[in-house]
Amino acid sequence: MIDSTEAEAALAGVRALVAADGGDILVASTTADSVSLTLVLETAECAECVMPRQFLETVALDMMQPTLPALRAVVIDDPRE
Repeated sequence: MIDSTEAEAALAGVRALVAADGGDILVASTTADSVSLTLVLETAECAECVMPRQFLETVALDMMQPTLPALRAVVIDDPRE
Protein backbone atom coordinates (compact mmCIF):
# COMPACT_ATOMS: atom_id res chain seq x y z
CA MET A 1 0.00 0.00 0.00
CA ILE A 2 1.31 3.44 -0.90
CA ASP A 3 1.35 5.57 2.23
CA SER A 4 -0.65 8.79 1.90
CA THR A 5 2.02 10.79 3.74
CA GLU A 6 4.66 9.58 1.29
CA ALA A 7 2.31 10.37 -1.61
CA GLU A 8 1.85 13.92 -0.26
CA ALA A 9 5.64 14.38 -0.12
CA ALA A 10 6.10 12.95 -3.63
CA LEU A 11 3.40 15.31 -4.92
CA ALA A 12 5.32 18.48 -3.96
CA GLY A 13 6.82 19.07 -7.41
CA VAL A 14 3.49 18.56 -9.15
CA ARG A 15 1.79 20.95 -6.71
CA ALA A 16 4.38 23.59 -7.61
CA LEU A 17 3.56 23.21 -11.32
CA VAL A 18 -0.18 23.60 -10.72
CA ALA A 19 0.36 26.43 -8.22
CA ALA A 20 2.10 28.45 -10.95
CA ASP A 21 -1.37 28.87 -12.49
CA GLY A 22 -3.06 29.46 -9.11
CA GLY A 23 -4.46 25.96 -8.63
CA ASP A 24 -3.66 23.10 -6.29
CA ILE A 25 -3.65 19.31 -6.39
CA LEU A 26 -4.34 17.08 -3.41
CA VAL A 27 -4.08 13.38 -2.59
CA ALA A 28 -7.59 11.91 -2.44
CA SER A 29 -6.67 8.24 -1.89
CA THR A 30 -3.99 5.62 -2.41
CA THR A 31 -3.90 1.91 -3.21
CA ALA A 32 -1.07 -0.60 -3.47
CA ASP A 33 0.09 0.85 -6.80
CA SER A 34 -1.92 3.99 -7.57
CA VAL A 35 -2.67 7.45 -6.28
CA SER A 36 -5.91 9.34 -6.87
CA LEU A 37 -5.58 13.11 -6.90
CA THR A 38 -8.07 15.97 -6.89
CA LEU A 39 -7.34 19.06 -8.96
CA VAL A 40 -8.48 22.25 -7.18
CA LEU A 41 -9.07 25.22 -9.48
CA GLU A 42 -11.32 27.55 -7.43
CA THR A 43 -8.40 29.92 -6.79
CA ALA A 44 -6.80 29.57 -10.23
CA GLU A 45 -6.50 32.81 -12.17
CA CYS A 46 -6.64 30.80 -15.39
CA ALA A 47 -8.16 27.34 -14.93
CA GLU A 48 -7.68 26.59 -18.63
CA CYS A 49 -3.96 27.39 -18.30
CA VAL A 50 -3.48 24.32 -16.07
CA MET A 51 -2.32 21.29 -18.06
CA PRO A 52 -5.05 18.97 -19.39
CA ARG A 53 -5.88 16.02 -17.10
CA GLN A 54 -4.33 13.29 -19.26
CA PHE A 55 -1.05 15.17 -19.65
CA LEU A 56 -0.99 16.11 -15.96
CA GLU A 57 -1.52 12.45 -14.99
CA THR A 58 1.54 11.47 -17.03
CA VAL A 59 3.64 14.29 -15.59
CA ALA A 60 2.54 13.44 -12.03
CA LEU A 61 3.40 9.75 -12.53
CA ASP A 62 6.84 10.60 -13.92
CA MET A 63 7.56 13.05 -11.09
CA MET A 64 6.25 10.85 -8.26
CA GLN A 65 7.67 7.44 -9.30
CA PRO A 66 11.25 8.10 -8.15
CA THR A 67 9.94 8.61 -4.59
CA LEU A 68 7.21 5.94 -4.86
CA PRO A 69 8.73 3.01 -6.83
CA ALA A 70 5.53 0.92 -6.46
CA LEU A 71 3.47 3.63 -8.19
CA ARG A 72 2.03 2.44 -11.51
CA ALA A 73 -0.89 4.85 -12.06
CA VAL A 74 -2.05 8.33 -11.21
CA VAL A 75 -5.72 9.27 -11.64
CA ILE A 76 -6.81 12.91 -11.40
CA ASP A 77 -10.32 14.17 -10.73
CA ASP A 78 -10.44 17.31 -12.88
CA PRO A 79 -13.39 19.68 -12.27
CA ARG A 80 -13.14 20.92 -15.88
CA GLU A 81 -14.44 17.56 -17.14
